[in-house]
This record gives sequence, C-alpha cells and structure tokens, in this order.
Amino acid sequence: MNSNNNDEKYICYDCVGENYLKSIIENNGFVINCSYCDNDELECFSLLDFADKIDIAFDQHYIQSPPNPPDDWSIYRLKNLDFWEPDGSPVIEAIMDSANIEEEIAKDVQEILEDKYYDRSSAEIGEMSKFDDESFYDIKSPEDIEWQKQWSNFEHILKTSARFFNKNNEELLRSVFEEIESLHTHEGKPVVRNIGTEKDVTHLYRARAFQSDFKLKNALQSPDKELGPPPSEFATAGRMNSRGISVFYGATDANTALAEIRPPVGCKVALARFELMKTLKVLDLSALTSTLVIGSIFDETYADRLSRIMFLRNLSQRMTRPVMPDDEHSEYLTTQVVADFLSSELELDGIIFPSAQSHRGLNVTLFHSASRVFVLEYPDGTDIIADLTEWNDEGIVPNYTVSTCVPNENIKDKILKNEYFEFPDGEWKKSDPDTRKITLSIDLDSIKVKHVESVQIKGQEFDVMRF
Repeated sequence: MNSNNNDEKYICYDCVGENYLKSIIENNGFVINCSYCDNDELECFSLLDFADKIDIAFDQHYIQSPPNPPDDWSIYRLKNLDFWEPDGSPVIEAIMDSANIEEEIAKDVQEILEDKYYDRSSAEIGEMSKFDDESFYDIKSPEDIEWQKQWSNFEHILKTSARFFNKNNEELLRSVFEEIESLHTHEGKPVVRNIGTEKDVTHLYRARAFQSDFKLKNALQSPDKELGPPPSEFATAGRMNSRGISVFYGATDANTALAEIRPPVGCKVALARFELMKTLKVLDLSALTSTLVIGSIFDETYADRLSRIMFLRNLSQRMTRPVMPDDEHSEYLTTQVVADFLSSELELDGIIFPSAQSHRGLNVTLFHSASRVFVLEYPDGTDIIADLTEWNDEGIVPNYTVSTCVPNENIKDKILKNEYFEFPDGEWKKSDPDTRKITLSIDLDSIKVKHVESVQIKGQEFDVMRF
C-alpha cells in the first residue's frame, strides 16, 4: 500500500488536456490553489474526485491485461523472447494518455486507486489488484452483448407469441433507432440519406418473372400497374412487408433487380426503370456498418452509445443476410416489424441495403406510404395491344411490340413523345381514394424482356471425407 498526502491535493482544469474532463472541472469545480501548477484562480477538483473520474472511465473503457503469458504460449516462444510484456500500456502511462495529464499527476492518481482496491489476502497469494503499479491496461473493445440478448428475446416473442404489438418490443425499437437521423459514417455520410430528384439515386429498377405469355402481355400493355407494386389484396409477404401490405421492391441497377427475384430457368422477366418523382428519406443499412460515434471516455453515457453503435453494425448484417425459402415465413417476421416501425413511427420512406443475391448492387424498399406509381390514363376509346413474337424466314421469333391505338392521331403522337400524360403536382385530390402522394413513374422506353436460359451458381466447394 502507498501512503501520502494525495487526499489533500487539488487539480485545476488547466492541468487537464482532455476536453470533456477539463470542462467538467471548469463547470463543477471550485476555486482553490492547484497542487500542480500553483494557480489559485482556476476551478479545481480534489484529487480524490478526479481519481474517481479516472476509475469510472477505466472501468468502462479499459481492461487490465493478464500479468502472465497465456497458457497457449509455448515454452519455445518464451525462450526466444528477451522478456514478455502484457498487452497495452503501463498503468501510469495509460492514465496519462486517457486524461492528457502530466506523469506526476498520473502517479498520484494511480496511488489513490491502488490504495482503494488493495486487498491484503489477494496480495498474499500473489494476485494483482486493480491499478497495481506494475499492471498494464489496454483499451477495451465495445460490446453489445446486452443488446444482442434483448434482440434475441424480441425475435423469440415475435415468432412465438406477440406478432403485432408488444410494449417491450416497441420500447426496444425506440431505443435502438433513437436519433438515427443524427448518425454519420467515418466518411461523414448520413445513415439516413435522401434519394430522388437531383440526388445520387434518381431512379430504381424493378423486375417481375412471368411463366405465362398471357400475363406477360398484360404487363406490357399496362406496365405502370403490372410492373409496379401489386395491389394490397395480391401483396405477398416479403423481407420488409407482411402479407397484404404493398411496398416497392427495387434495385439501383437492372442486374441486381433481376438477381433478387431468383427467376426459374425457362421463364421470361420484364425489367423496367422507375423514376423517383419526390425526394425520399431512406435508412441506409450499409452505412450502419461504418457508423461513427464521437465522445469522451469521461462521459458516462459514451460506453452505452458505443455499445448501441456496435449493435447497429451487427443489426444491418442480420437484416440483410440471405434467408432460405423454407425459412422466410419466420425469419422475415423481425425485418417486417422493423420496417413497420421505421415507416409509422420514424416516418421514413424506405430502406436501402446490400443485395443478398448480388454483391455489387443495392436493394431499395419503399414503404407503402412512398410506393405509389403514377397511373397512365389514356383517352377513352384507346386500345393497347402487345405482341411477343413475329414471323420471319426462320419461323416464329421473339419480337416485343406495344401498339397504342387512339381515336385522335394528334393525341397518339403526344403519347409516344410522353407529352400527353399530366404528371401530378403531388397534392392529393378529394376525388382520389388513395391518399398517398405519387412517388414513382415508370419509364416506358426502358422496358426490356429477358429470357432466362440458365443460372450460374457461385460458391465454395468442399470434399466429403469418409472414415
């Protein structure tokens, strides 16, 4: 044990370099003569109170390194080293670095804390106490174990009992996504980003597989209705929506949109581009993996914030991991509830996330409130005829055409030039039963049909050993 007069010492904020701790002393201290710089005009903390701040910070953000080599270290490795040193830094050096203080102050703090945790019985059997003068300390990595436990319980409840409403689940979601719009990545990119008009994402691609030429014809004749989100009565459950809730599943490129629907060999896929007509606010799950949280280890809430950020990084991977078709019903429950919460409670328009089927592309899900497609209204008497084939010297060959027959040739010319349709200004009209604003418009010239002839499978191959 150490004995000295450290309990009678004081430290002023000017002797502390760490800004957060400095401000605590300046705002909460009292004016007295500083024991280290002899200034008697600045706010101070007693060294005992100052040591308590160091103690709390080390408990949350540092770990004491084992004093001896781990059991898996070989004798050979030890023999080839001049000496073995624990991970991290010597305790006094660690205290100096944490608060940006001089060595003299750090030594005094170390002595106070060593005395605080000294245990005679432990010392007699050679166990090192906290803040022992020969101890080493290393920075502790953030942990999200408690968040993971709560989330696992959340998933269990969804799958076994309360699918739609549970107060505890709602509170968990609120705490997980609290102030999500204020988060940024290490590169300064926001986690909640804007897409749409004059943004980096101005359009989305959507694909639909057809095993029937009759249905494909209908889709080409009414692509605004048939290639967009289905009506609610036909909406099946997906990763981000429950059955009966129609949302827009799209991608930032055509290949990703095609890969995501996993079309069977022999089918035909219609691909179309949809222009975003509004600026929409979406949660970027890929940005969560590099989210930055700025703070001080002397802010007692900082450890909790680091833990939450660590969990959010893992959550983004949970929400986008591939799900086997047989498991979709149960595994999609969690992401469906999260999507409902983000839409209804945080009023986000959608989610953008990495594709599980294409490593290069991004998926975009626009929630029901932001997934309305502009419906093309043709003049009365218009006939639209789609043809999928034509005859030539080789027989019947694919040839996709859509003929628009209108009573007035002048109107037809405007339709072909995309000058006939009156795109809305976004305001809802009382005569319209759908109160949502129109956010998407199909680009008729972008529509393509792809014949799926084969599927390429990529993956690791492993031998099977028999004994």
